[in-house]
Amino acid sequence: MTQTDTETVAEQDVPGRTRWGVFLAILAVPTLVVAAVIALLVAWLFTDDSVASDVKKTSCAEALAFGGAKMPTGARDAWCGLEAGPESRYTARFRMPRAEIDAWVAAGFPQGPELRTTQCGDAQVDACLTAGPVANERASVQIDITHDSRTWSEVRFVAFTL
Repeated sequence: MTQTDTETVAEQDVPGRTRWGVFLAILAVPTLVVAAVIALLVAWLFTDDSVASDVKKTSCAEALAFGGAKMPTGARDAWCGLEAGPESRYTARFRMPRAEIDAWVAAGFPQGPELRTTQCGDAQVDACLTAGPVANERASVQIDITHDSRTWSEVRFVAFTL
C-alpha cells in the first residue's frame, strides 16, 4: 500500500528526544512557590512592622511631655514617634531598670493612677496604667510594662488626644 497526501502517519518518537522538558516544567512550579515563600519570609523578617507608615520619628522628650511624663534617666533603646492624623498620638518604647518603674510613674503622675497588674488587656503585659487627660492638656496616656528580666523592663507609652 502506498501513502497518499491525505493519509496521516502516526507520530512516532524521534530518536534522541527525551521528556526532560515535561519533567522540568513540573519541577519548576514547586520550586518557584518555595522561592516566593522564602522571599516573603526574608521581607517579613527585615521589615519593622511595629512602625506604621504614617508614623514619623520624633524626640522622646516631646512624646513623653505630651503625656505629662519625662524620659527616665536610665532608659535604653528608646524609640519615639508621632502618628499622622487629625488627632495627635505619640508613642514611645524604651527599656528601663525594673526597680525604677514605680518612682518614674509616681513622678509623672503624682495625682495617680497607680500601676496595676491585672486587667491590662494583653496577657504578655506585666503592669499597666491608663490615665485620663493629664498635664492640663487633653491628652490621655496608656502605659504597658513587660518585664524582660529581673533587672530590666520594656515600657510602651502612648499619649493621645480625645
